[in-house]
Amino acid sequence: MGEDGVTIEFLSKEKLTDQQFNEKLDIVLEKVQENAVLVLEEAWTPEEKSELIQSSMEQVDEDFPGVEFLGLDAGNTRLDKAKRLVYQKFLNEEYRRGLTIVGNSRVMEKIKEEKDTVSFLAKLEDESN
Repeated sequence: MGEDGVTIEFLSKEKLTDQQFNEKLDIVLEKVQENAVLVLEEAWTPEEKSELIQSSMEQVDEDFPGVEFLGLDAGNTRLDKAKRLVYQKFLNEEYRRGLTIVGNSRVMEKIKEEKDTVSFLAKLEDESN
């Protein structure tokens, strides 16, 4: 984190799709440990979120307090259900429309998370302790 603010980094769905989940997890944890807040152009499954929490807890120390994350998931319209079916049957992929926002607990504070809106506060802290 720079002296003047928090870095917010946007990672495209294409960049993430090319990665195996473990590689994606490593990228996220590395950036979050550097106090960046990541906005990922995909919704993570409950299993992936659980793996992120577990991996981050193994690395908690006085410099890294763990992660916070928020998400905007895809809707459940007929079109979304049809797209998920096509992706699974024909592309052997998971349809992941949505966003996942990840940051470390020191800089991210959840304010509001609903089905189609997310608000969070990125906190600046005095590092001269």
